[in-house]
Amino acid sequence: MDISSEVTRRTFLKVLASGATVSLSVTSLTALAMNASRPRMTEVPEWAPEPGKARWRIDGMQKVLGQKIYARDFKARDFKDWPQDGEYFLYAVRCDRYDQVIDSYDLSMLPKELQPVAVIDAAALVAKKMNLASNMNSPFLATIGKPADFFGQPVVMLIFASFDIYRHAVKILQFNPDVISYGAKESTKRTVYSPATSYVRDDTQNFNYVYSADYQTRQAEVAKQIKASIDSQTWPTFARTFYTQTIDPMFMEPESGLAWYDPGPQQLNLVLGTQSPTGDAYDAAGIFENSAYPVKDIDLVSCYPGGGFGGRDQSYFSMYLSMAAPFSAKPLRWAQNRFEQFQIGLKRCETHFRETLAVDSSGMIQAIDCNFTLNGGDQKNLSPYVAQLAALSSMSCYNIPRAVATASAMQTPQLLGGSQRGFGGPQAFIAIETLLDEAAQALKIDPFALRRKNLLAKNRGATVTGAPILQDLQLDDMLKRLEQHPLWQNRAATQQAKKREGLLYGVGFAMSNEAYGTSGDGMFGAVQIEPTGTITVYTPYVDMGNGAATALGLAPAAYLGRNANSINMGETQLFDALNLTTKPATPTPPNYVLKSSGSSSACLGAFYQYHVVEQAGLALILQSLLPAARALWKAEPPASALSWKDNRLHAGDLPSLPWSALIKQAMRMKLPMVAVVHASYVGAFATAQYAFTSGAATVPLDYIAMGATVDTLQPLTRSQLNNPPVINSKFGRTTYAPCGSLVAATINPESGQIAIESVVSVLCAGVLHCPQMVSGQSQGAIAMAIGNVLLEHCPNNESGPGNGTWNLNKYAIARSTDIPKQELVILPPAPGETTARGIAEAVMCPIAPSILNALAMATGGQRYTMLPVTAHNVLESLK
Repeated sequence: MDISSEVTRRTFLKVLASGATVSLSVTSLTALAMNASRPRMTEVPEWAPEPGKARWRIDGMQKVLGQKIYARDFKARDFKDWPQDGEYFLYAVRCDRYDQVIDSYDLSMLPKELQPVAVIDAAALVAKKMNLASNMNSPFLATIGKPADFFGQPVVMLIFASFDIYRHAVKILQFNPDVISYGAKESTKRTVYSPATSYVRDDTQNFNYVYSADYQTRQAEVAKQIKASIDSQTWPTFARTFYTQTIDPMFMEPESGLAWYDPGPQQLNLVLGTQSPTGDAYDAAGIFENSAYPVKDIDLVSCYPGGGFGGRDQSYFSMYLSMAAPFSAKPLRWAQNRFEQFQIGLKRCETHFRETLAVDSSGMIQAIDCNFTLNGGDQKNLSPYVAQLAALSSMSCYNIPRAVATASAMQTPQLLGGSQRGFGGPQAFIAIETLLDEAAQALKIDPFALRRKNLLAKNRGATVTGAPILQDLQLDDMLKRLEQHPLWQNRAATQQAKKREGLLYGVGFAMSNEAYGTSGDGMFGAVQIEPTGTITVYTPYVDMGNGAATALGLAPAAYLGRNANSINMGETQLFDALNLTTKPATPTPPNYVLKSSGSSSACLGAFYQYHVVEQAGLALILQSLLPAARALWKAEPPASALSWKDNRLHAGDLPSLPWSALIKQAMRMKLPMVAVVHASYVGAFATAQYAFTSGAATVPLDYIAMGATVDTLQPLTRSQLNNPPVINSKFGRTTYAPCGSLVAATINPESGQIAIESVVSVLCAGVLHCPQMVSGQSQGAIAMAIGNVLLEHCPNNESGPGNGTWNLNKYAIARSTDIPKQELVILPPAPGETTARGIAEAVMCPIAPSILNALAMATGGQRYTMLPVTAHNVLESLK
């Protein structure tokens, strides 16, 4: 099918849906839309004709032509197998408080013609034996006679027969204080989510979390000793209490979706813009177990989410939509407006933290004691693990011989916390980087010299857990470039010039060592070469606007010499069909893998997901294209002799072979044209030897299945499986993307207004898949960080978004006028480094402490420890 600028968005959707078969599990219609035109055999991908390089985003044409479509764009009639007579509309009546008993709800203000066709309340869920999703802590719906469990908890969900009825009814219901009646005040409880984190390290006793067998029994004792040394002023100490506010991801598209429960085949059909399609499908399944609405199959169509970055990681929107679907006689459409998204959407957790840093008179850091307490709201989500990473990140870029780092997330009835924007790292970097600047000033040591004395490096120093540093962090080079930059060298002269203009001026410097991935990651990827010679990539990963689709589309070129023509994201059907197990057994079963697919979080794309797509291309070379080439050459060169140039395969003095000839020969020989692979990473990739057609080879994959088509996959014979050492699982994090920044800021002493004038970032990104994407992520990260430090704030009390009245009229975000001049320096990969790093949050992480350090210089030493720093705060401090 062809797409041209004359095709309207709605017409395009109809064309798309007419050719799509909705099937079991998770599929991706966005991929079909993005790549609807089929190239001829001789064509290379127009978006990226040169191997490993992109002319524009893989979805660039669709973005320009208005054909990049989101969950909000779909209607039931866009799907071939769905009912074609329209849909019903869902609305949630939400509580705007949690400290009063709910007496009743009243819909009588709706005239008869605006009444809902179905009403879902807590009693209805009990009657139908509906279950909570596995990742939920509190009931879907508030219970009459009890307080709401959290801000924005629905007391009732209403289904309307048409959009016009829905629209008019919502105008009456939304912001109406008479819909829900409240009674007596009731106190609320706070508990700690499990797990709570505690890391203790003391190199003088060779004691740490990773290597000490007696860690659990001695942890409290060693921590007490470290605290006693700090309290006794053995070394100069610097201590501060910090606060970072709750902030909202501010999606381009508030959450939305479609659901249809088909009672005949007992199938639940979902259309969602989600960060976690696999998790959503699994969670939805549990809702209906042993209920009045049996569900045998769940078909989830994954769409572009319209923004993510953690704010849709384990979102509860999809669970509510799934729960409501069987109550609707037609497909159900739910699109939250911006008020609802602010009220109930996942936020970055409000965090209270205190840190004490001990630095001796020579500038060597001797000890750190820190504690982080996050407000996770009423749903657990990933909040305790966000707290855990704050503790893991507490040392930033430095080797500190004594450490006590504790962290916990609290269950409260306030705004729902999640994983977005840095996953705990930014809070940790704010604490240590501002304290280091304070120490440098007090000890009269240059801030660069102080940091240089204490840097971590590969095979030098360890993390707070005692884990070794496995990557070259390039911190020395980063410091050198920042220290020599004119913005830093000229700071004093510029400060005097700004003073003559009536402005206060400062330049702040900070570093960060943001981790990506987790302590154990599993990943799937697949590459298919079609008979036409086009290449399709399949991945369960989701592009949240960070360019992952483009980067993964370049991955096949590493071994196949060509970029992908199309990519299917949010795809799990292909991988579910492999029936892999992650449960170990003795003897180990043939289909055992260390871990299955991870989510689209923790910056997994550039390093992890790219790896499996790249390696799937290698599997196709070894199993199919090299044997085909050998048949054409009538010679058997080794795989190491192969290279691609001008779309032709070369091997020494043998005649080069065009891509089309290789594909035709492989088809004649009935060799596999699809490779589906799995990899596991825990401080290193698991490796195994496989019996490829071209000969045995060891590759960093723990499972490979291949076939002529996606329906004929068979596992390759695997031997000598080598999983990473078991102790690696205790390391915590092992992969990092360090970044350092300089920030120049001015303050108007009359108004207190802060302006960020210039930002310089030096980033350790490893190998760059697509430099333009790295640049774009950097620019977005700086805007996000400025908003975080100076503008954004969601109060957790009744005056904040929990009351349901917040929109962009109350929530301040960075605008184009707030964005400064920026310079990004990307360090060349360290010698021997062959992989990219996950940098989606890396540039953002040092910006906040750099701004705070700049403000300290501008104000002669005033330390701001509570965010956001407003003009009012500044004026008060200047008094």
